[in-house]
Amino acid sequence: MKIHSIVTIAAAALLSVFTSSAQIRGFHQEQLVDWEFSKDGSSWKSVTVPHCYNAEDGHSKSYYRGEATYRCEFTVKNENVDHYLYFEGAAQSCKVRVNGVLVATHKGGYTPFSVKINESMVEGTNKVEVICNNAENLSMAPVTSDFNKNGGLHGPVWLLRMEDLYLDPSEYGQYRLRVETPEVGPNKVTTNVRAKIMNPTRTETKVLVRVQLLEPNGLLAYQADRELFVKAYSEYDFNHDFFLTGLHFWDGVKDPYLYTVRIEVFKGKRMMDIADTKIGYRYFELDPQEGFKLNGKPYPLRGVAMHQDMDGKALAMDASDFRRDYSIVKELGANFLRLAHYPHNDLAFQLCDSLGIIVQTEVPWVNVCGTNAKQSYFNNIQQQMTEMVSSLYNHPSIIFWGMWNELDEWGNNADLQGELDPEKVVEETEKLYDLVKEMDDYRLVGFSDDSRLARKGYAGLKADYCSQNMYFGWYWTPESFNGFGESTKAVHGKWSGPVNVSEYGAGINPYCHTWDPKKAVRNKEDDSRHFEEYGNLFHESYVEQIQKMPWLGFTSAWVLFDFPVANRAEGYMDSEDGEHFTGNEARKYMNDKGLVTRDRQLKKDVFYLYKSLWNHDDTTVCITGRRLKYHPANKDITIKVYSNAKSLTLYQNDKQVARKTSSNESTGVIWTFPGLRLKNDTDVFKVVAGDGTTDEIQLSKLRK
Repeated sequence: MKIHSIVTIAAAALLSVFTSSAQIRGFHQEQLVDWEFSKDGSSWKSVTVPHCYNAEDGHSKSYYRGEATYRCEFTVKNENVDHYLYFEGAAQSCKVRVNGVLVATHKGGYTPFSVKINESMVEGTNKVEVICNNAENLSMAPVTSDFNKNGGLHGPVWLLRMEDLYLDPSEYGQYRLRVETPEVGPNKVTTNVRAKIMNPTRTETKVLVRVQLLEPNGLLAYQADRELFVKAYSEYDFNHDFFLTGLHFWDGVKDPYLYTVRIEVFKGKRMMDIADTKIGYRYFELDPQEGFKLNGKPYPLRGVAMHQDMDGKALAMDASDFRRDYSIVKELGANFLRLAHYPHNDLAFQLCDSLGIIVQTEVPWVNVCGTNAKQSYFNNIQQQMTEMVSSLYNHPSIIFWGMWNELDEWGNNADLQGELDPEKVVEETEKLYDLVKEMDDYRLVGFSDDSRLARKGYAGLKADYCSQNMYFGWYWTPESFNGFGESTKAVHGKWSGPVNVSEYGAGINPYCHTWDPKKAVRNKEDDSRHFEEYGNLFHESYVEQIQKMPWLGFTSAWVLFDFPVANRAEGYMDSEDGEHFTGNEARKYMNDKGLVTRDRQLKKDVFYLYKSLWNHDDTTVCITGRRLKYHPANKDITIKVYSNAKSLTLYQNDKQVARKTSSNESTGVIWTFPGLRLKNDTDVFKVVAGDGTTDEIQLSKLRK
């Protein structure tokens, strides 16, 4: 098994990742603000970018899909130096005009891009216009998906004013440099730093390039100066190697140690440009039988999937939203994230770098690969992959590049590209794999399938790993969870390389409850009742089965936060007594498989199941079913608790009724106290851990 080594880059500038969006470090940059927005081109309103024009209607049975225009102005004082516009995200496609001149067309809603605008600028005031379009486009991924394809400028837009000598923003993305490590090990690390130096002037220029490696406290770990000449009207591919020993490794959540690499460019004594980034040194291995290893040690990856989405904002999350979300990830204790189904904003990866969370990121080749697909469609997928790898290459958190998700029969039809073409899937996957490996030979490249490799040729797909989306007991064979383990083991036997589980989950409405275990089921024909009790049983069974498959490289529960889907009308019946149900329109048009509600205000029971399993720093005690407020007086009650405590004591109305020193089941965190009855109209049940951590609920007698 090949050991992969990498050093990669994270945060931009000298700004904390917890206080700023990603930005390009340089002497002359400006975030464009004071934007105006219009859907019809005649009525305009002021908006703040990041902005998404489906922030409100995305949570409905239909959402706007079409063009919308953004415009603003910027001032140029010296039109003789190079200027660029840098877009962090314009969904789903866009056209960019400066002073009425078309300067760029971009197809891909999630990857950043830059455009040089010299020829369309004037000295003084300039007008920029961006026309975004999220209409269905059969030649651009994603065509169809189980998530909304939102539109808008969901990332900041930067105006870059360059000096006479500068580091190119188009070659290596917003960091403008790339760092590779052909060799990483306990005794030696090889580092390679690349950048492209631009000289747009008529004079050949002598340049000094300074490369530095800095410790987190700012102390110098390495420095080298190189002199070179850049010809007039030319570019220079800078490439510098250095070798070090005794470096401090980036070691996941335990020790996410980050250095800084800095490049300074001088003409004479004048500094012309600077770029610096965080880096993390580590090596890893994914073995089919032993699972994932980080820095030579077993490191099972267990976590969740995430969308970039927020209530009232959709894609257009700001820095504070990202900080909040990743504090929830940290509380959960996950050491792995699948950032699905598209590359998220760079700030997400900066946070993962600093928290030590390992990531799979992926392009939005979702569902569709039909017999009538045009080559332009696959060209666009390759373009998006190239942009993703180029812009995100440098993050130490990223170890997995995902090529596609669920290319299966259900996502293909005559209205789109025709029926599924498995042979085309295999053919185009090989091309995409080779493309990624040419750009990045160190990381792992794979796919997420939901067919258990049942489609023609899928068992022979070219990839470093195979991931499966598993929904036994939800979409498949209702009420039967055991098919998950059996089917995953079958895939493990069929696929010659490593196997992961990229999705598993169940719809959970935290306000839909029943006291009768026999009623806690999913009715696929109705699908209006997503009982929290059933979702708890689903996840309990899956984590038990995962523990019996230690060879799994990574597992990611679907999904951390609920997110809107316009064509879903399910899980909208509420009940606090299991007898009376009320429809709630606010629950509709939502994929409610999240461990946390979309507004981040409520953590469902299963959040605490995983927190008990993964967060070893905090004592967790959570009584499940806390929003079930009523129970029949003549029926036994079972108090179920998710906890990582060493002992639990149960009190009913402040009287001790039971004490346990073990959960007596395989996960070690699912505790049950059966055989209880209500004594009063309302009883208080309290559970206390050995260290004093406490949780309590109230339960009242059910009246017909």
